[in-house]
Amino acid sequence: MQTQVYVGTSARTGGSISGVFRRSAHGGAWTHAIAGFADDTHVHAIAVHPDDPATVFAATSTGLYRSRDRGDRWTRLVAPEGEEQMWSVLVHPDDHRVILTGCAPLAVYRSDDAGEAFRKMPRPAIGERMVDCFASRIMRMSVDGGSIFAGLEVNGAMRSDDGGESWIDCSDPLVALSKQPFYESAILSKDKAEGMLDVHAVCSAQGATFLALRMGLFRSVDRGASWQDLGIGQHAAHLRYGRDIVVSPWDSSDMFAAVADSSRGVAGRLYRSRDAGASWKQIDHSVTVASTMMAVGLTAADRKQAHGVTRRGQTFSTLDDGASWLEVGLPDGAGSAVAIACG
Repeated sequence: MQTQVYVGTSARTGGSISGVFRRSAHGGAWTHAIAGFADDTHVHAIAVHPDDPATVFAATSTGLYRSRDRGDRWTRLVAPEGEEQMWSVLVHPDDHRVILTGCAPLAVYRSDDAGEAFRKMPRPAIGERMVDCFASRIMRMSVDGGSIFAGLEVNGAMRSDDGGESWIDCSDPLVALSKQPFYESAILSKDKAEGMLDVHAVCSAQGATFLALRMGLFRSVDRGASWQDLGIGQHAAHLRYGRDIVVSPWDSSDMFAAVADSSRGVAGRLYRSRDAGASWKQIDHSVTVASTMMAVGLTAADRKQAHGVTRRGQTFSTLDDGASWLEVGLPDGAGSAVAIACG
């Protein structure tokens, strides 16, 4: 069966239609695949199961959902408590029975039986650094050896060495960097450390952990004790807003990143590194990006494929390792696109 591309949308900040949109990687019409979702569900993250492309997970404003038929029908696995919303979902790369979903306000749910049952883990003992902003949310999780890393919007990063039972704050080095004028940014609050704590994505590879955050792309080689700027802004000074960073499932030195001019900007790019983040090159040649580049989707089934999505609903797909690109816009009325996955 052909690879399917899934895009998650939210009508909170534009458009009128939330949910999951699905199409073939080769193009064609979009299907609004929301059967089984609660009403007014905003989709924040999507993950395709690495062993079974028919199984798809969606982290949403009304809980964590799973589809076993490529999105035709969804079943809620975790109902949120109170005002909780799910913002991320991770299938553990070393044990696919373990599934984690991250929330706002700050919380983690874990399943050890492939999603049949979940338990809420103890609340991470991490303070809310940006008290004037919204409650911190876990935007992405990744695994490095025996540790789980989480990127928080707007609250930095944290690490668990015991499967999510407890967490260690990895944000002090980010705050320290924010003392330099180049890294100062305050939009939602009066705290100029805000930009360095505005983390959107995290991934791990080759003993290093990477963050995509408002002020760029950063790497740690000491488990979050320090962070180094990867200098993505050197390619285009106005395009260093880091929105996504992922490691390819076929080669841990092959990485992709989505950067833009701002959260609700008018420009963005897809970059690729073939040396574990040491150097980056633009790969989305011949496309015109009209808003923030939000996310990158890859599939282990075909290393020549890569897919990107912008906030205003442009999707870009290459099926030939970046030699050419196909643009397929989401249907009129689709909400802001915030996530993309494929499989």
